[in-house]
Amino acid sequence: MPKIIGESLASHRELTRARLFEALGSLMGEQSFESITMSQIAERAGVGRTAVYNHFADKEVLLLAYMREVTSEFARVLTQRLEAEPDPLMRLRIYIRSHLQMIGRYHVKAGMGLRRQMSGQGASHLHDHAGLVGEVLIGILDEAMERGLIAEQNTLGAVHLIHATLQGQRLPKNPEHRESALALVETFILRGLGASEENVRQVTASSVASGE
Repeated sequence: MPKIIGESLASHRELTRARLFEALGSLMGEQSFESITMSQIAERAGVGRTAVYNHFADKEVLLLAYMREVTSEFARVLTQRLEAEPDPLMRLRIYIRSHLQMIGRYHVKAGMGLRRQMSGQGASHLHDHAGLVGEVLIGILDEAMERGLIAEQNTLGAVHLIHATLQGQRLPKNPEHRESALALVETFILRGLGASEENVRQVTASSVASGE
């Protein structure tokens, strides 16, 4: 019988899932999802391979559960950060920073580009998770357009372009270089959306909580 790592079967199950999520995220930061095996995940999580299959039928199912967990947590934290900020451009800046921090913290860049490697149903679920995050950005862009802060444009098209830009970034570990990289991405996206140079300078010069 497997060793119980929590105070009850319920907590044991929760802790095991958390370990598996952490293991998968760690491995995706080191190698492609396609090359990751269930044995590697079990070893990194410190559990038996049988325990992995008790929770997830295969690594695709595990990835989908992991992405659901990450995107739900991201949406919750992001919503809290945005509630106190009324300006759409500052809200966009918070979104950009939060999204890049999520990619770095949870190693989800690989997970967000996996639709071609997954089954039709799995790819559809990944699309749903991305949609949960994208809905927040759509609201920000629509408000910015309504207030004349960015150019009128196809919102969904802008969302795809912004996410493509963000997924192509890797933030440096050095704090000074990291801040410079964030400012560069913010400026690029704001200009691309048609924000005025005055607003770009004002927004990027303002202080914003790191969320780290």
